[in-house]
Amino acid sequence: MDRAGSVRDLAGELLALKKASGASFAQLSEKTHYAKSSWERWVNGKQFPPRDAVESLARLCGTDPAPLLSLWDEEEARRTAPEGEADAADEEAGGAAAPRSRRTLWLSLVLAVLLVAGAGTWAVVALSGSDEPTAPKPKPVVKVAGPATGCTLTGCEGKDPKKMNCGADAVTVRTGSIPKDLVIELRYSRACKAAWGRISYAEVGATVVVNNSDGAAQADVVHYDRDVYTPLIAAPDDGSVFVCAALPKKNGKDSVPTCTGRFIPSQEKAQQP
Repeated sequence: MDRAGSVRDLAGELLALKKASGASFAQLSEKTHYAKSSWERWVNGKQFPPRDAVESLARLCGTDPAPLLSLWDEEEARRTAPEGEADAADEEAGGAAAPRSRRTLWLSLVLAVLLVAGAGTWAVVALSGSDEPTAPKPKPVVKVAGPATGCTLTGCEGKDPKKMNCGADAVTVRTGSIPKDLVIELRYSRACKAAWGRISYAEVGATVVVNNSDGAAQADVVHYDRDVYTPLIAAPDDGSVFVCAALPKKNGKDSVPTCTGRFIPSQEKAQQP
């Protein structure tokens, strides 16, 4: 599969989810904090989407995000692979689509190379006096770099997770709710070593606060619509983070906040993608 094909496969899945949900691009923008023009480009295969956007759409539609994220990871690996490996993959795909005469010529050349290589191997065996050919050298391991981010740890304090690109590898590590509809999420980025809180389906005036074990906190309140997320807070490996949310005041009284469980990165790092 070429790169355009891979993007189209992912876009097809996103389009199917959008149609199943019945949501417009404007409604997707309201629920996920991404512009409707961005959703149009991602769903129609014009541009590769962020990982967080793919996961957000899956969760918004009530489906398991794992298959979509697997497609996203495959394409991201292709996009970030060294140029030589990408060219080799393109050549292999192009050879599969070549005319029969070109395939025949290619196979003939490969056969000739194998025959020459085999003769060389047997010559080495004969000269060395060994009955076994020389073992091939192991190929070097290619490491795929993580997403480029604008901050890490305390350098992220108070900053927007989207502007710092912390959403590129972010996952929801803790969830909670306030009856009946308000959803609480603790979002964590390993690349940024930071976290933030998000609430959805909330009323105007509802609040969300993200806290860490160092005593720092970041908060925001729903001013309009039904969603809001906090600025970033540092989430060091040996520390913990959690999120609390509260409904709007009623009759002048504050509501009792509801909190997620604590998340400690060093204890659950192996479970992150």
